[in-house]
Amino acid sequence: MIHNHSGTENLNFKVYPEKTVIATWIKLACQNQMSAALWRLPGRETKHLAVDFRESLVEGKIDLEESAGGFLLAPFDNPDRSREMLIKADIYFNTYDNQLVTSDHTGSSKSTQLLEQFKAEISRGILEPTFFIKNNGETSTSASGYQQVVTRALENITSGRFQKVVPAVIRKVALSREFNCLDTFYKLCDSYPNAFVSMVSAKGIGTWIGASPEALIEVGRSQMFSTVAVAGTQALQPGLAPQEVAWRQKEIEEQALVSRYIINCFKKIRLREFEEIGPKTVVAGNLLHLKTTFTVDMEETNFPLLGSVMLDLLHPTSAVCGMPKATAQQFLKENEDFDRELFSGYLGPVNINKDTNLFVNLRCMQIQPDHALLYAGAGVTEDSIPEKEWKETQLKCDTLLEVMDQ
Repeated sequence: MIHNHSGTENLNFKVYPEKTVIATWIKLACQNQMSAALWRLPGRETKHLAVDFRESLVEGKIDLEESAGGFLLAPFDNPDRSREMLIKADIYFNTYDNQLVTSDHTGSSKSTQLLEQFKAEISRGILEPTFFIKNNGETSTSASGYQQVVTRALENITSGRFQKVVPAVIRKVALSREFNCLDTFYKLCDSYPNAFVSMVSAKGIGTWIGASPEALIEVGRSQMFSTVAVAGTQALQPGLAPQEVAWRQKEIEEQALVSRYIINCFKKIRLREFEEIGPKTVVAGNLLHLKTTFTVDMEETNFPLLGSVMLDLLHPTSAVCGMPKATAQQFLKENEDFDRELFSGYLGPVNINKDTNLFVNLRCMQIQPDHALLYAGAGVTEDSIPEKEWKETQLKCDTLLEVMDQ
């Protein structure tokens, strides 16, 4: 629960540019060793900011239905959801009504102190905010190395070990002196209006920026649940309408595997009343994907905990791991030579304005001292060709690079 803070009546945020307000709060958060999350939901213009007063985040399973409002983070390697972290909205700001709110459990002294710091800082004009950096070294995936992993995956598929697996790559790119995290977030918002755009900065995690096309679970105040199956990738061709795009059998089957995975999760909990729409071709920046949407009326099915139950079952989906899940996960542990960390985990706002929106963390990068680490994966099935899977990962990385180079 969040509410207006009594100390904000004499502070009119509308007189400042929204970017200046956000930059100032992020700078104050990092200077005070606090975590911050900034996001924008698909198809919306409003930006949201949450700042957690704690100096470090705690890992553990978050109760989606009962947790305080905030921004949830979870890495790819997340057994039993035991590694979830919540950036609590001790301070919450959005650009729709320009109101600052604070959480019920927060003492007024911390809020008052930060508001005084905010007034002093913003009077100096727009500033480049500081961010937490977690140095992960010089890891970068080579084309030959990745294609060898794909070849091994195909051998395992042929032998019947699994049907699909999604090996990932890391691509290291140098950052120019002009690179600005907040500018990049805003550029992603402009370039990808239908993606979930986010930026998080926290001690022990570092700073991550991304624009994900894939919702994992969404639970609205109207008690409607939704999730999507997104798979299959090809480059967007100028002048070609999405409804005119032709898909190869490989992409069609890959998308069908993800859809069947979701339906099997419904079957496990004996849920039969759901609506399935798709697959449809959707645009995600410079790429096209196949997407199927599943919705459930939680009141009609008398399933108030469906969000938590499905999150337990869905992650990691076959779109980021493979099928069957256990054998695909084991293959990735044996063959990926880096820690995915937050890539292909999930993140998003929880209980903010009575809505929960979690997305698979795709098309993302982790900021390093003088470079960024870009992450991407490609689904390998029996029809895969190693060179084409490598090219797909690079196309996905280019989604972010094109914005960084603007």
